[in-house]
Amino acid sequence: MALSQDYKRELKVKAAYYYYKRDMKRADIADILNVSRVTLNKLLKEALEEGIVRIDIIDRDNTIGILELEESVKERFGLKDIIIVQSTTGTCYDVAHAAARMVDSMMFDGIKISLTWGATLELLVDFLNGSNFIKDIEVYTLLGAQGTIGMQMQPNTIAQNLLRKYKGTGYVVNAPFMCETAEAAQSIMRDSSFTAIVDKARESDLTLVGVGPTPNTAASISSMRYDMDTVRELKNSNVCGDICSNFYDIYGNLSKNPLCDRFVKVSLEELKKHKNVVGIANGDHKVASILGALNGGYLDTLITDQSTMVSVIEMADRLGI
Repeated sequence: MALSQDYKRELKVKAAYYYYKRDMKRADIADILNVSRVTLNKLLKEALEEGIVRIDIIDRDNTIGILELEESVKERFGLKDIIIVQSTTGTCYDVAHAAARMVDSMMFDGIKISLTWGATLELLVDFLNGSNFIKDIEVYTLLGAQGTIGMQMQPNTIAQNLLRKYKGTGYVVNAPFMCETAEAAQSIMRDSSFTAIVDKARESDLTLVGVGPTPNTAASISSMRYDMDTVRELKNSNVCGDICSNFYDIYGNLSKNPLCDRFVKVSLEELKKHKNVVGIANGDHKVASILGALNGGYLDTLITDQSTMVSVIEMADRLGI
């Protein structure tokens, strides 16, 4: 027998009262109202839709705004996941903290982790809690190392520091970061010691990559990854950023500048074979490089801050991409 609208509304109010005010189980409410579970679920759903029940979420920290931004970015750029933090410092510290929490939560015995380089990756490893109970991890570096020791320039050092937090074995590229000629770099990358790491790293459960800044000849030398001549040449080639020393433009197209062939590194084509490539970057100097990485589809997951992500979206809108 069809229920009258008045009686149906009464049932909705009763169902909402028992469920939201009395915190009763749905099965017990269905028995009290003498309706099926299916009917009860429909009554509760309609109570929300019709405004009989109103749920207010007190969001003092704009968590919902961040969630909505994350969902829109995932949909727009085809990301598997994204973490957007509300940075209080405007530096990479808050982003590195968020990335460290994510990595700590994902660790398990025997996990395989690949990594590149960068100041934020260095901080991420420093911020890891670590554990004596997780063992047999494997860590792979994906590019050569600079001859001059510096925080941002040593993927091998980052790998070593990671293995101080979680016990396991490191497999590092023992080669120069940049060669005098493309032929020298290609020779190293054909060597079995390099290809063995590439093959092993392909099975990584987690690949952590820095996103290099847009080349800027006005930046201080201490903040740059490359010497001034290299920066100038990259800038003149419309390079907007790099991942693992693979340079690309704002649309994600790889640079064809012969200079790029002199770096010893795993290619972005190879990185696309990894299960979960996580890009970690923020700041005004990385807005274009993040957008280029997203347009190229080089990242599965992005960790950044709200201000940077809003700027990335604004740039994409201006360019119509």
